[in-house]
Amino acid sequence: MIPVAKRPYLGPRVRGLRIKELPRDKFLALAYANTLEEFLNILKTTTYRVTLEKLTKENIVELRNALIDTYLERVKSIYMSGDSEVKEVTISSLKFFEYENIRNLSIAIRSGRNPEDFIFWKPLEFTRRRHVIASLLGAKNVEEVGERLKQIKHLAYRAFELAAKYGEDKLSIFIDRQWIEDLSKTPTARRDATYSKFIEEVKEYVNTLIAIRARLWDIGEEVNELIIGTPTPITSSAVRDPPARFLENATYTPWGKILLDAVAAAPTLENIAIAMDNIYPAYMRRLADIYIMRFTEFSLGALAARLEYMRAEVMAIVRAASLIAEGVTLEKRRRFFEALAKL
Repeated sequence: MIPVAKRPYLGPRVRGLRIKELPRDKFLALAYANTLEEFLNILKTTTYRVTLEKLTKENIVELRNALIDTYLERVKSIYMSGDSEVKEVTISSLKFFEYENIRNLSIAIRSGRNPEDFIFWKPLEFTRRRHVIASLLGAKNVEEVGERLKQIKHLAYRAFELAAKYGEDKLSIFIDRQWIEDLSKTPTARRDATYSKFIEEVKEYVNTLIAIRARLWDIGEEVNELIIGTPTPITSSAVRDPPARFLENATYTPWGKILLDAVAAAPTLENIAIAMDNIYPAYMRRLADIYIMRFTEFSLGALAARLEYMRAEVMAIVRAASLIAEGVTLEKRRRFFEALAKL
């Protein structure tokens, strides 16, 4: 059954998400704002409902929460109008914040700060997963967080085992790894080819980034332990090929040209790894457009890609505000966001 016949209501919803995305000029104006006051004034002219009267370095968390609130309301509207598979895709998208909370809680514990100050509860309440993060409160150290996750059989525990083996400084990327592994286990992915394709694309991207980083970490053959599932030819190229050959092979992916543009001046492994961190929102925006053309806006794959771009956009806005608050120069900020400028 073609998607439009199966879910005639989904197309307008996906188009609605697209309409609410930041226009490129607005995003760049935010990213390159001179002050937090200028940033906030620009943001208030967009579809993101932010009621903060003043934005400072101290209340960036409030900005993050307000933006995620808007994101959550949009996801809820999709969820409430969808069938069981649409509901599963939206819940799987929201599960990112479960892993993000685990990351933030671990960072807070390591830095001696109050973890509850960094936890955003609303997505967990909607997905009925509040108990997961609540069970981690009171952990004395990061190792105990991993132990508690293992006790409740949460896939994130594996990130802590990998960090213990390869270095605590790598915990964040291992948490991302576990989120993607969790996403790949979504039952709908076994039934819907468009959603399965989306997950495989994102998994390949994360696997490739891990492979590049593994070379920088000098992990060698043990990289196979870090790859989720079976490596694709692109991931294998990232493991063994010189940077120029890898970039040539990656050109055939939805993100390859974006990456090549970002590192053309100096295509080193280190620059490739940094660029792959920075270009993810641009990649998701391009993938979302590709999936609408390939599978139509009535498909689960197009919905998943659009939701993921919307989430990436929110996190990119928060990052832009944080960089301004930290006094990062405009020249350096351009490196973070130039990929979106070129789409």
